[in-house]
Amino acid sequence: MWTQNFVRVLQGASKVAEQLARTQGPDVAAKSSQLSKHATELARLVPYFLNGEGSTPSTSPSAASEPVKTENKTQEKTQVLKEHVIAPTNPPQTLELKVKTEPLKIKLPEVEKKPEPLNVAPPVVDEELPRKVWEEKHVPSSPLSRILGFGGLAARLAVGTAAEIVRSGGKNGTYNALVSDSNAEKLAETLCTMRGAALKLGQMLSIQDEAMIPSKLAVALDRVRENAHVMPKDQLYHQLETELGDDWRSKFQEFDDVPIAAASIGQVHRATLLNGDRVAIKIQYPGVAESIGSDLSNLKRLVTYTNILPRGLYIDEIIRVGKEELTAECDYLNEAENQERFRELIEQSGMSTKYVVPRVYSDLSTSRILTTQLISGVAVDKAVHLSQDVRNSIARRILKLTIHELFNWRFMQTDPNWSNFMYNASTDTIGLVDFGAAREYPKAFVDDYFNIVWAAANEDENTLVDYSIKMHFLTGDESPAMKRAHVAAGMVVGEPFRSHEPFDFQKSKLTTRLGQHTEVFMHGRLTPPPQEVYSLHRKLAGAFLMCIKLRAVVPCRDVLEEVQRQYYS
Repeated sequence: MWTQNFVRVLQGASKVAEQLARTQGPDVAAKSSQLSKHATELARLVPYFLNGEGSTPSTSPSAASEPVKTENKTQEKTQVLKEHVIAPTNPPQTLELKVKTEPLKIKLPEVEKKPEPLNVAPPVVDEELPRKVWEEKHVPSSPLSRILGFGGLAARLAVGTAAEIVRSGGKNGTYNALVSDSNAEKLAETLCTMRGAALKLGQMLSIQDEAMIPSKLAVALDRVRENAHVMPKDQLYHQLETELGDDWRSKFQEFDDVPIAAASIGQVHRATLLNGDRVAIKIQYPGVAESIGSDLSNLKRLVTYTNILPRGLYIDEIIRVGKEELTAECDYLNEAENQERFRELIEQSGMSTKYVVPRVYSDLSTSRILTTQLISGVAVDKAVHLSQDVRNSIARRILKLTIHELFNWRFMQTDPNWSNFMYNASTDTIGLVDFGAAREYPKAFVDDYFNIVWAAANEDENTLVDYSIKMHFLTGDESPAMKRAHVAAGMVVGEPFRSHEPFDFQKSKLTTRLGQHTEVFMHGRLTPPPQEVYSLHRKLAGAFLMCIKLRAVVPCRDVLEEVQRQYYS
């Protein structure tokens, strides 16, 4: 029954807090115990929410004897869950824990309104990014504050799920209630506030094609990508003083207190150096680097206890690889080194007329602050209103650079966030930023991987399977259905490179067709993929999605043939 599934979701939230109470210090234990009791009590209230479906809770809150008050308004009904006084299990004689819940308001519109089409203005492509009004929120930097952030999210999702189930009368099922509009908004708000590993995960999900995730969640995650909260001034100045010294302002002619961008790990400010150079200063949020492990563990508990993720996703491997990647990304000196290396590769390859990599100012960079040349332009997803020829040019350059990074340099920037590719119309160049996720790939891995890609491009199923087993994408013992799905997905990915004719990325429905095999992969996989492909496939998928977003129609086979000639010449 859906009620049983819902109780399981609530109990999952309770277990998250319970686990925190066992593994943390006394202060944390006390706070997380409150969250545990809150979620447990919500589970007991399910029959109460449902006006008598099932049995009455054996231990009901004192307020449960009072009827739920209902207000009737035009086209709207509102139910309010009042404050409850909850007696803890085996309490001391004088102890009573008072948990105060926010009013639970459930709106039931008679007719669901369809969203109006977006009216998006053409982008301004030659000017620097305009000043933006940001919402300032203190970054939770202590272990306690971050734990309570995740525990609070679990409780809010439980309440939101209850509200949605009551609203729909249980007709839509627990999963749809869990990914409702209100819960998606709660998730986005929490990720924007927490930042760090949690927000990074949300931003990675936000670049997925709309066909791969629920539309309600996609809208919320898109807000996550564009609207992370920023540090209040006291935290901002503390970070600058800690990294650049108490006299940090004396190092600049001007420093703009209002950021031009905010991301998962840090925010970016404009400044002018004493010599007049315009720079971008990326400042890391406090506590983010130190909390990566605990953040990912808390996220894992949340998704594991609610059974949202299927077995074939190999969440333990994702968490392990994610921790390694995020730890590297939080070291801005490592990013500075990656950025300078990439800039040299661009220049040595004669690509500097097509791509721009900002230079690094090492004397104003630390492990927590990165100062680079300021470049202008717009993120590629804001260039969708430009002419077909320009969009084709941008897409082909992104695709060509991606192939070149992997098979020629074996050194790739693996974060395909739209904002990491800035198009400048006045110079017709693509600015490349954010090299924290850049990494090398072993030659043996790249060589074998090229054979898979070349086999997919030429519809050579036998070679594709042979190298897939060699690289441990498959064990060879998979079910016939799993093998067929693996080959079919490979053929779809190789399609753009199959012909010399221009390939229409949007009409091809690549991501939709790949999504048709997802369920088979999730349940039929016998082994996690090689660890290198987590970052690699993220970048390749991002490059394809950028081509789809730009509605590109471009030839692709010649790009792969250039690599093939080097391998077999």
